[in-house]
Amino acid sequence: MVFRHYSGVFSNSRSSYPMRILPKIQIATFISKTKSNNKSFISKSRSKNSSSTNPDSFPPYKFGSYSPLNLPDSKSREGIAKLVDKITDFKELKIYPEIRDVLFNEIKAHTVLRSQNYMSTSKKIKSENELNGLIIRPTPIQIAAIKIINDKRDKSDFFKVFTLAAETGSGKTWAYLAPLLQQLLEGHKLEQSQNLSNKELEINNEGLVTESNDSPYIKHRSGIKSVILVPTHELVDQVYSTIEYASKQLNLNILKWDTDSNFKVFIENFKNGIDIMVTTPGKLNSLSKYHSIHNPKMIFGSISFCVADEADTLMDPSFIEETNGILKHMTNLSTLIFTSATVPSRFNKTISHLYPDVTNVSTPSLHKLPKSIEFRMINASVPPYKGSKMKALAQALYAIHCDGTEQGYEKRVIVFVNKKEDCEKIAIKLSESYGHDVTYITSEDSTDDRKKKVSTFVEPAKKLDNLNIPILKVLVCTDLLSRGLNFQGIRNVILLDVPKTSSDLVHRAGRTGRMNQSGRVFMIIDDSDKGHVKGLPKVLRNNRRLG
Repeated sequence: MVFRHYSGVFSNSRSSYPMRILPKIQIATFISKTKSNNKSFISKSRSKNSSSTNPDSFPPYKFGSYSPLNLPDSKSREGIAKLVDKITDFKELKIYPEIRDVLFNEIKAHTVLRSQNYMSTSKKIKSENELNGLIIRPTPIQIAAIKIINDKRDKSDFFKVFTLAAETGSGKTWAYLAPLLQQLLEGHKLEQSQNLSNKELEINNEGLVTESNDSPYIKHRSGIKSVILVPTHELVDQVYSTIEYASKQLNLNILKWDTDSNFKVFIENFKNGIDIMVTTPGKLNSLSKYHSIHNPKMIFGSISFCVADEADTLMDPSFIEETNGILKHMTNLSTLIFTSATVPSRFNKTISHLYPDVTNVSTPSLHKLPKSIEFRMINASVPPYKGSKMKALAQALYAIHCDGTEQGYEKRVIVFVNKKEDCEKIAIKLSESYGHDVTYITSEDSTDDRKKKVSTFVEPAKKLDNLNIPILKVLVCTDLLSRGLNFQGIRNVILLDVPKTSSDLVHRAGRTGRMNQSGRVFMIIDDSDKGHVKGLPKVLRNNRRLG
């Protein structure tokens, strides 16, 4: 069976590719299926003849030996599955119409319309009229989160904690943003209908945060209403840009509190009232270090809604002290949400210990790779690579470069490795020996450098000036960029090193195939890799859950 997506590999575009490349005969070997033996080095994970057996009847497939994933509660999943089946349209979601319109328009603009840019030549590009007639449905996690979080509470249930767990690229950001926006608008409408005189935070002439019992009512009372916590500065930018459009449509004041923000900007926004602040735990914690703030609770005490996005990272040993310290200052919280694409057992135990009454919301496809992803393996131990993973990587990049997909746009590929010290070495080798346009990112880079380097890959692909000369850009990185970042239109991910855990595999592969858009993941292995790795294609072909 020919590797269909590479059918255009011998097109005239080869002339524009660097000459230092493996012979033509070896390219043919790369894209075709070898003899049926245990040395087959490309395994297709998606098959039309998949087993009809229910994949959930099998135990989760344990991949790696560290931090196993927690098995979702079956009753909870079944209940959510029934709830999801009942709702097929955004109009059925019980949220304010203006929030529904913002949600629908953002999803349509950032997934359906942009997905056209990267279709292969064999797929018909839809006209504007066809696009306007498309039915765009809310995802399972969005349906479940909006319903469950927005349910009415009695006074004894004032403080509620939720975990939202769903597969990568399933729209989790809007799953928590919709309930957050709903609560903010409900609060604004209540304030507009009542002349409130509650105790309010005030900033005096000396810039000190004080208390006042008789502050006059204004629409945006001083203080912070809600906070979204994320682990990296790249995610601060991404989440902020996602809600920026919504804030303008709904007349909300949002603040990005990041490395380049200053205290004067914060104070000005604080006085006017901050509806949503997007930040990291470390940056938020820095507020308590300013001499003008005598008591952190005076700042954090007005927060009623908090989201910990990429929560399995924020609650792991490297972050938990800082994250938990911040949460303890939020004494008036009514809603706390932890969201993640994976639920490691350690994370599950931590949340259950800290919040015994937590409500867990997980989708039926949690810990499975999206069906829109094609997963393939390349065995570097067989000819023509003879043990060289670098040759296998270079050959894969060449085939992707010349396969005829994403015509008219720059192609982008993400290459994941396990060790940050390997990033520079691999980038230099690909650049100098194979002529690739390569960028690498590690934790050693400054925040500004990381943002600049990653921008080419998180923004939509650029149109080509010359359609006859395909362009391929490569990003080499570690798990630093595998959590939460929405790489828009990335169609190919290469795992040069086998991930150490199921969680790492899910997050790395999840940089493509987002919101049901197609993607391909290539894992390069050799004979040193254990048997559980080589059995992975069959597991994914049968849509089995990872554990």
